[in-house]
Amino acid sequence: MYSAGAKGASVFTQLFSVDRPLRALVMSAAYTIYGADPLWYNLSAFFFRLLSAFGFLWLLMILWPRQIISRMLMALLFLIYPGFLSQLNGIDYQSQMVSLAAAVFSIALTVKMIQANRRITKFSLGLTSGLLAWMYMGLVEYFIGFELIRLACIFLLVARKKDLIGKHITQTIRLWLPALFFLISFLIWRLFIFEAERGATDVGQQLGLIIQSPLTTSLRWLGTLLLDSLDVTILAWGRPISFLFPWITSRNLLLGGIGMSLLTVAILMIGWKRLDKYETKEGSTWLHEALWLGLFWIVAGLLPIILVNRSVDFNSFSRYTLASSFGAAMFLVALISSLSHIYLRRILIAGMVAIASLTHFANSQKAIQITQATNNFWWQVSWRIPHLEKNTTLIANYAVGATDEDYFVWGPANLIYYPDGTKEQYVQPGIYAALLNQGTVINTLNNVGQEYDYRRTIRTYKNYRRLLLLTQPAKLSCVQVIDGRQPEFSKYENASIQTLGPYSNLEYILINNPGSTPPSLVFGSEPEHGWCYFYQKASLARQLKEWEEIQLLGDAVFNQNLAPGDSIEWMPFLQAYAHLGEVERLKEVAPDVIADPYIAQQACRIMGDMNNLTHQVRAVIESHYCVD
Repeated sequence: MYSAGAKGASVFTQLFSVDRPLRALVMSAAYTIYGADPLWYNLSAFFFRLLSAFGFLWLLMILWPRQIISRMLMALLFLIYPGFLSQLNGIDYQSQMVSLAAAVFSIALTVKMIQANRRITKFSLGLTSGLLAWMYMGLVEYFIGFELIRLACIFLLVARKKDLIGKHITQTIRLWLPALFFLISFLIWRLFIFEAERGATDVGQQLGLIIQSPLTTSLRWLGTLLLDSLDVTILAWGRPISFLFPWITSRNLLLGGIGMSLLTVAILMIGWKRLDKYETKEGSTWLHEALWLGLFWIVAGLLPIILVNRSVDFNSFSRYTLASSFGAAMFLVALISSLSHIYLRRILIAGMVAIASLTHFANSQKAIQITQATNNFWWQVSWRIPHLEKNTTLIANYAVGATDEDYFVWGPANLIYYPDGTKEQYVQPGIYAALLNQGTVINTLNNVGQEYDYRRTIRTYKNYRRLLLLTQPAKLSCVQVIDGRQPEFSKYENASIQTLGPYSNLEYILINNPGSTPPSLVFGSEPEHGWCYFYQKASLARQLKEWEEIQLLGDAVFNQNLAPGDSIEWMPFLQAYAHLGEVERLKEVAPDVIADPYIAQQACRIMGDMNNLTHQVRAVIESHYCVD
């Protein structure tokens, strides 16, 4: 979104040229229609997800036309599958949702083509199916396991005929040939013509391990396949909710989530009862087919991911469950349908629906809280920092949410301070970022200079000699900008921030520039002016040495009965009161500060080092702050 905002929709052609160029078609169209508004991307992503469920339902109708309830349950469990947790990231996962819909409709069209009688119908269905296959593979190459599912569906239809197995195989291959043409043409382009610049999507690079150590790699792949299959099929209905549940932070939210889950179950049961009279009671043939096809679908969806040395991780890589989630839904419904007790079947399905609903509810609460906290973080930064010098490298510590990539920091910073970038020919932000990790600590201590990074045609030049630290040590803290000449740290502060603190340079803050307002489309509306607003303005005034301004801000704080959740945030006010000889204010604030010896020690040292203080002020500092 930052790149598109700086250069327009055409920038997606460059951004995705390094790994998945077809994504540019989807994102260029989406950005042209939706702009940078995340709401429309999320609605669009859900539409394609819903379309995938209808495509799956259509495929199931073709395969098992009489199993109305079972195929409805399979499509439903796919739609609410709790193992995929990135649905709410509609911008980044727009292409995955389009690809998923294209894949399942492509397979359904192939099956429909086999049943068609007229040649022109067969040709039309086959051509459309092939084009959709090219689309879904071009958008997300690790969905290529769907081609094995296509083959399995063809074999399932062929095997229903009373012929020898050899004839089944021959006929399956013959019917698969049109789809095979599109598959081979894609593989030729992907492996021999297109050159991927990202190692994660470079097939040759990823498969190189099997050549170096075939036995070890094969055994590791097998172990990963077994574990991931268990994750996708069974653990998806328990593991995600186990780590998402704590994000439901209040009793009312919990009751709301449970109520929503029960309402979903109630609607399901009403629909089940209404459809039950239309269900055709057949033998177990369809159950065997669904069990084996579902199991095969799970494996086929995981294989391309495992062969490039990736695996399912519900925290970070839940997207790798997407292709297999169809098979998981199919397998589980078939397995539960094989049970003889009807009420046990209904209880199990109801339980799965309830768990899935509650999982997505908890996941949405997590997203809401991280979004609110991140928005609040950058609003506070905008209050504190009017503008930033070009080529500054930020290190940020979020109290809620992680900074997995450097653009988690430079992205929002540049949307505020350098929304148009700094170069006309390509995307180059004005501000860079380094991750808060051991590598950054080592590079900073070793005085490492500039590092060039070229990611999706975006050029960044982080520099460990030009650091500015932004930290929110805890939820109750405000954002604190560390001054390397006078570092002051919260008792909640990260150890790495304390190590890097002396290297943070306030000179990169352009204090005389007009303030920059975060765009509300991204950061929401401006938060209310509570304690953190006055603290940020006091910190800025301290940098400007405007002590009287801090005094006025302090008066507003006391008049509104505001106080910090993190007592280190009294420091700008304490220094102003010391400079201005406000002895009574120093005494008034002292109990809050000395309640924590770590903060009191810093206050004693910082104010004790100040020049031109009166004897009375120094006496108050000694008696009220420099205590054992």
